[in-house]
Amino acid sequence: MNDELPAEFLLDGFPSAIRETGRTLRSLIFATVPGAAETVRTGWRWIAYSLPDAGRVRNFAWIGPERKHIHLGFEHGTLLADPEHLLHGAEERLRKFRYFTFEPAIDIDEAILVDYVDRAARIAVMPSAVRRALAETAAEPVSGVLADVPPDWELME
Repeated sequence: MNDELPAEFLLDGFPSAIRETGRTLRSLIFATVPGAAETVRTGWRWIAYSLPDAGRVRNFAWIGPERKHIHLGFEHGTLLADPEHLLHGAEERLRKFRYFTFEPAIDIDEAILVDYVDRAARIAVMPSAVRRALAETAAEPVSGVLADVPPDWELME
């Protein structure tokens, strides 16, 4: 992890279409979750997004650029309702991550991406015991439990 390394440094090493898609995804995340912190994870070659919560870091999303495509992923993606099966990761049997893949341009309506980013951030700030209980008891990911989580991320400092 590198708090000092700018995300542009990571994106600059990729083809222009991937860079532009990465910039667009960064803007979308910050517009959706204004209090998000951005950290470059050099080992994973990811740009991670988190929210501060009582001295803890609550990771909710990441951008993973590759040469031919780019991912927008979610830390607790298995808890995200995904009725249209837009997210990848289940076929890889990933334990908790789910992600979109764009090759290289975004091919999903922005409103859909905003919805997923917003729900991912709300899930991330739930108490870990609640997330564990949801993961253990839900046969399908849930969406209704998010009603009690405040939508105004600027209040979460």
